[in-house]
This record gives sequence, structure tokens and C-alpha cells, in this order.
Amino acid sequence: MTPSVESALAVVRDLALEVGIVEEPVVVADRSNLVLRLGEVVARVAMATSLVRVGMEWLGREIALTRFIDARGGGVTRPARSIEAGPFERDGLVVSFWEREDLVAERAGPRAAGAELARIHRILRDAPEGIVQRWGNMEEARLVLDRARQSPFFDAADRLRLERAWSEAERTAASAEARTASFQPVHGDAHIGNVLATARGALWTDWEDAFLGPVEWDVACLRSKAELFGEEREPIEHMLAAYDAECDVQCDAELARELGVVRNLQVVLWLAVFAERHPELLPRMRARLDRLP
Repeated sequence: MTPSVESALAVVRDLALEVGIVEEPVVVADRSNLVLRLGEVVARVAMATSLVRVGMEWLGREIALTRFIDARGGGVTRPARSIEAGPFERDGLVVSFWEREDLVAERAGPRAAGAELARIHRILRDAPEGIVQRWGNMEEARLVLDRARQSPFFDAADRLRLERAWSEAERTAASAEARTASFQPVHGDAHIGNVLATARGALWTDWEDAFLGPVEWDVACLRSKAELFGEEREPIEHMLAAYDAECDVQCDAELARELGVVRNLQVVLWLAVFAERHPELLPRMRARLDRLP
């Protein structure tokens, strides 16, 4: 059953009191996560993702990873410091608490975002072994694919297309480590919408999809909208140029292209899950499905 905003608000109110927060939660965003402001902290509640992700291990990894990056000066949003950050599980919902950031613009500058991602990638080469799961995105996508096989949003032809794309995705992933100059923790969902323009600079947020894999995956994510739909070409080009200028490893362009196809498949599968709460996402899911080989 898909959780409701009302049930999530009730859970966060009770949990906030447990950890010493008296402010009433205010909805900031309602997408795959419900984001709530409570004074100087922000609560994130897994909503659509909770239909597939079970337990708190994935969110615990996000908190550990962002603490590691922040301690070394990387531009990331910070887990809460005045209270326990979590994660907490209540009534089937997983909640974490984060420091509230002072936003200075609606969107981060693409050059600042790209350069900061390159710096974070350098930091992550020294991350502790096991801090994120090896090819965790693929392991999780298998679960989402199982859900898609039963989804009313796909017909028989769609399912056949997804199965063919999945077989190719597995071949690409199996070949990747031998082709990349840097196999390490990566963001996993690296697009400009996951960067905040704050008083502390460009901060990368939403590290819940991080996994151990090729840096070309994050490059493929950066390129996705421009390559698939011709959208936001100029800011994406600026972001990639800034990333390349700061990056000190050579990305494999062909691997990044192939991983872009894998990324698109992953997004198609997740959009089918998100559309269970937000059916307005179905046209975008169909558009991405149509771009699978």
C-alpha cells in the first residue's frame, strides 16, 4: 500500500518529539521522498521508494557516506548534528534528519555543480571499503524489474522490450570494471536537480542511490536529459565541461554512452513505481521507454 502524506506527517510529528523537536513539520517537497522542514532541521521520508526498498540499510549508507564526504570538505548536505540523524523506522516508513541549508538561488550554477562533483569523486576514492554496495543500483533494479513485470502500466510488448534492455544492461555492467579508470563510490543519481545553491556553495544532495561502480555512471546521469530529449543542453554542457576540468581521470566515452542506456532503463522502472503515487509521471515514463533500443 502506498503511504500517504498525512500518515507520514503523523509519523514525523511523533518522531520529532522523541528526538526533541517541537516545531510543526512543513512540507517542502513531495516526490519520491517527502521533505519536511522542522525549524533548523529537515526530515526526509521515503515514500514511493519504500514500495521497493525495505529496511534502513540503504539510508544508513547514505548518512555514513555524506558524513565521510563532509568531513573532508566535500560539498554535500549534512546529516543532522543537533539531534540523532537516524535513520528511524516507524509504521513502515523510514525517516532521516538533515541540517537545513540556507538557499541563495532556485538552482545551483551548472559549472559549480560539475566542478564539485569532480572534487567529491576524488574524495570518494578513499572511502572505506563496504560503505556502499557494489553495483547496488543494479541489485535494486532487479527488484524494481520484478515489480514492473506485474505493473498495469506495461503491456506485453513493453515487458518484452524491458527484458531485452535488461539483458543488455547486465552485459554492460559486467564489462564496466575492466573499462573504467575509476571504480569507486559514485552518487548514482547525478543530475542538476540534486544540487542545492546554498550559502555554503553548491551542495550535492540525495545520496541514497550511491553505489560502488564506474564514475562513467555519474557522467551518464549528467548527460541524460540532453542526450535523450535535447533538454537543457547548454547548462549540461557547462556542467560536464566543469567536471572534466576538475577530473583527473580519463572517462571512457563509449562506456558512458552504454551506461546512459542502462540509466534510462533504471529510470523507466522507477518511474513506473513513482507513478503509483503520481500518475502525472506516466507520459515521461512512456517517453523514456520509447527511447530504449
